[in-house]
Amino acid sequence: MKLLLLPALFLTVNGCLRIFGKTATCACKTLKIDRSNMHENEVKDNALYDMVLATTMKAPEILIDDCAVHVYCGGGSELYIFDTDKGAKIGDYTLDGSCDPSQQKWQLDVGNGIEQYTVLKAVCALKGTENKCYPESPAAFLFAYSNDLDYSDVEEVYSRFIYGPVFYWEKYVIVATSRFDTKTKEEIMFFENNTLGDSYRAASDYMNKTRMDPSQRFDSSETGSDVLDMLERFIDSDHYSVCASRAFIMMKRSPNEVEISKIVRKIRQWRIELNIAIEHPSSGGLHPETMYNLAAKTNGYCSFAPEIIEAMYTLPAMENPFTHYSLNIKVSGTGTMVLPSITLPQTMSLELYLAVQTTTTSFQNFTIRYVNTNGFSNSFSRNREQHLRSGAMDGYESNLNSFRTVRFLPFAEASTYAMNLEYSYSMEDTILFRLSSNTPIDDWLPFQD
Repeated sequence: MKLLLLPALFLTVNGCLRIFGKTATCACKTLKIDRSNMHENEVKDNALYDMVLATTMKAPEILIDDCAVHVYCGGGSELYIFDTDKGAKIGDYTLDGSCDPSQQKWQLDVGNGIEQYTVLKAVCALKGTENKCYPESPAAFLFAYSNDLDYSDVEEVYSRFIYGPVFYWEKYVIVATSRFDTKTKEEIMFFENNTLGDSYRAASDYMNKTRMDPSQRFDSSETGSDVLDMLERFIDSDHYSVCASRAFIMMKRSPNEVEISKIVRKIRQWRIELNIAIEHPSSGGLHPETMYNLAAKTNGYCSFAPEIIEAMYTLPAMENPFTHYSLNIKVSGTGTMVLPSITLPQTMSLELYLAVQTTTTSFQNFTIRYVNTNGFSNSFSRNREQHLRSGAMDGYESNLNSFRTVRFLPFAEASTYAMNLEYSYSMEDTILFRLSSNTPIDDWLPFQD
């Protein structure tokens, strides 16, 4: 008799379990996501989350019927879902799923099978906004500087950028500033003005008032720079000018972090160009190589020098905001390497920027040769002694680890240029090879890991 009664004790009604005559409640959690709450629901180290963060987004429709759920977006948007540690793209389709009342977890059809979600967080991203800026998109010029530096040096460097705001207002529309390496984190300032020149002057006035704060300097040389946190806060500001911006960063203290994958993903997603000037030796921190690696992974540039003004000289000029060629080259010993060619669709001038990682500890010499399809050829060489002698010489600038020349391809004709590199290093090193111009590019360059 007992066996005959057991089925009556375990019944289901509308897909939910009934036990001893009572129905288990479906109380699985859902959350509609939009711009207002996206940051507080961050999915750490998740590239899909970082991508959606850079889009124009809105909240989806979530319909719950007892234990069933249906989630969808309106026309022109695609659906993305996240849990605390994962995410999936649903796209144009409606997401269907059910709540398991025994676990209070969602069973969701994500397109390639059923997955379990503890919290169903859903957001709609407007199609076409995944990369919502382009090389010519008007953007910010971020001028960021460490509180460890002398303000007179910061002021002098900033004064060298006056020609950018005067002549290149179509690319840069606003100046932003940030003073980092302070005990209390400071707000990143965006100077909203009618013209870029007005924004430049407003930023100058603000920096002249605030200058440096010695009382806010870190007490120990073992404390690392918070520059990576500053960059993340700049991106997370959601200011309209962040995407396609240029960040000019002046440092004296090194970060303690080595792991940079998260900030690399964000910088890549927002297409921020990093120009990093570092005064050497460092005032603290453990890992100066972190900033060089960050520049390498984001098509940026990193320069070390005994004085910060010298480090600035070999960074890409503000009046050349478009990178046409970006290559990271691992070298060791002596050899010759064929480099990828570059095709110029029109006549333009290209400046060469080349940096080595080890501040010439291993560098001996290099020669770059090129020849175009019309037979025109040229070459540029540098040796260890020239690198160690900082300063400007006949169209060249150099410092501890980097080199710049305005004479690499002046008024270069439309053609394809084949290039090779001859090098001599005493140990393995990584070279940053960049070509920039004031002539716009059609699309973004690929990144290298």
